[in-house]
Amino acid sequence: FAFLLAMSRVLRVALVGCGYIAEHHLKAYKLCGRAEIAAVVDLVAEKAEALAKQTGSNPKVFTSLSDALSWGEFDAVDIMTPHDLHHDQALQSTRAGKHVLLEKPMAINLEDCKSLIEEEKQCRKKGIVFMVSENAQFWPEVVKVKQVIDSGRIGKVYLAKANYWETTVGSPFEIRTDDESHWEYQAARVGGGVLMSGSCHWLRPLRFWLGEVDEVIGVTSSPWEIREGWESLSNAMLRFRNGVTATFQGMVVNNPLSNSPCFQVFGSKGEIVVGGGFEGSVTVYDKDNLQGESLGPAEGYFASFPPTINHFVRAVLDKQPVDADTLFCSGEPRIAWAIYRSVKSKKWEKVWEENTP
Repeated sequence: FAFLLAMSRVLRVALVGCGYIAEHHLKAYKLCGRAEIAAVVDLVAEKAEALAKQTGSNPKVFTSLSDALSWGEFDAVDIMTPHDLHHDQALQSTRAGKHVLLEKPMAINLEDCKSLIEEEKQCRKKGIVFMVSENAQFWPEVVKVKQVIDSGRIGKVYLAKANYWETTVGSPFEIRTDDESHWEYQAARVGGGVLMSGSCHWLRPLRFWLGEVDEVIGVTSSPWEIREGWESLSNAMLRFRNGVTATFQGMVVNNPLSNSPCFQVFGSKGEIVVGGGFEGSVTVYDKDNLQGESLGPAEGYFASFPPTINHFVRAVLDKQPVDADTLFCSGEPRIAWAIYRSVKSKKWEKVWEENTP
């Protein structure tokens, strides 16, 4: 009876920020079946109203988080706003007693990351869930790769390659917009360039598979000179604490590109490849499958949102622990900052040193 009662509870959520990613979060909440959208918040009223119409729950519409929190008839806040707003809006929400799901990256500087790490400790004491939304860890193909590595099928891993790319023109991985005025191309709002935007989603799988990154060395450039201070290309080598190395390439450009693989993982007995684009499938190469064995049809990158949202909902309603705490989730921006330091020093830089560029 207690289980049935728990499963009947519904999480009332306020969606904050009604851009592109909010639609994927909304679809995931609907699939979850244990959440209701109670409020929608965006500075642009028309955007909030448009998303509210998609919810099917007749939520209240607000143009400020403060007004929504003053109303307060919801349990949780899902923050999907520009990066420079994450820290303050997260604190504002937790201190109003709300559970928080915060889009990556958690903050754009180390001081704010440390502030949120301390805030999460206080939240735990109060029974408030504070989760950073890094959906790549729940990407079905990423999970499959982890299972293959753990099974020992490709032997001891010695190298991985991550290839994050987007283009503004005719490719299967088309960028959402080439509007140069968009906040995503403003370094002060993003916290940098490609390293602090989509690249985070390609760094988390490497950490999920191989453990923690110890040090990095890298270069950046701007083949697409969209904004001063916004690098559109980054190449880096990562050395993990277990001695494994990885190469990482992240780029956003305005020229056509091939559909190159997202990831490759090399082991003493074989290789795993995750195909390019949002729908790349997993193929394993070993002595019994020299031409490669496909591990079923691709579920795709966007299939990562439902399990991410479900994880948050269960953390709140069922008191299940969050897989990755804020300290761990500071890892992706710390890697980016270490690469930025390496660009200046032209040397290997430690990821977990207590400084930023």
